[in-house]
Amino acid sequence: MASIRKVSFLSRGIQIVADLYLPSSTQTYPDRKKSAIIIGHQGVKEQASGLYAANFVAQGFISLAFDATYQGESEGQPRGVEDPYQRDDLVDPDRIGVVGICASAGYGTSAAVTDPRIKAFTGVSPMCFGTLVRDAMGDSDGVINPDNLSKLLADAAKVRLEEEKGNLSSVHNIVDVSADPRGDIKGYYTKWKHPRCTNKIVTRSAELLVTFDAFKYIEWISPRPVLMIAGREAMTFRYSQLIIDCAKEPTELVVLEGKGHVDLYEDVTESGPKLISFMQRYLCT
Repeated sequence: MASIRKVSFLSRGIQIVADLYLPSSTQTYPDRKKSAIIIGHQGVKEQASGLYAANFVAQGFISLAFDATYQGESEGQPRGVEDPYQRDDLVDPDRIGVVGICASAGYGTSAAVTDPRIKAFTGVSPMCFGTLVRDAMGDSDGVINPDNLSKLLADAAKVRLEEEKGNLSSVHNIVDVSADPRGDIKGYYTKWKHPRCTNKIVTRSAELLVTFDAFKYIEWISPRPVLMIAGREAMTFRYSQLIIDCAKEPTELVVLEGKGHVDLYEDVTESGPKLISFMQRYLCT
């Protein structure tokens, strides 16, 4: 039976807390020994990233599900800021893959561009938080409205001043459950609700995100492989297509019919085998 070890490490001086999933010594996947998969998700490690980590460890891969800085059990103040490993000899540094879910696919893409330790990169329901923020400030023609941008930056400056005075940071909900035409968002966050996943984001995160472009320089990842998995019905489907269009070979896009963005957070019946096969091909041969 696989085991889960609580681990921690520093990232830019901030302690990150993670769950390290270790295969059972009786598992018979010798070609996968020391291959490790790092899994990021927009929530906390007890949610989708933990589910995907369990899927990988069941197939003989070491896997790591972690809480990002300012989130979950990891350190960082103020809580809820959205700001865009290998020390264990159990892991071969030449056999590290990354799975990014939701916005973590965007962050993972950005990391893979400049970190050659990432030998294979995959995204599940990927999106770019920076693009999302810029789109929200745009006019109907998609051009950023300067007045909207000025207001966003001015509001962020006010929040920083309040924080310097010792006042609590301004926060708002990340996910608007009421704006959920398919009903999958409400269903997921009702079922997978966790006390350390509060659905809150510090308002001034927008100033950090507005200049972030997850997919800039994505062609630099090549010749390392890229796989994107997305539901055909996902509101974020365009991001998967954009990644594949901008990246260089080898690339692969898997489209799951009838699935939305959030469906893939908790359903690994189709995405799981695709990820296992991909990592097997590029990390274990």
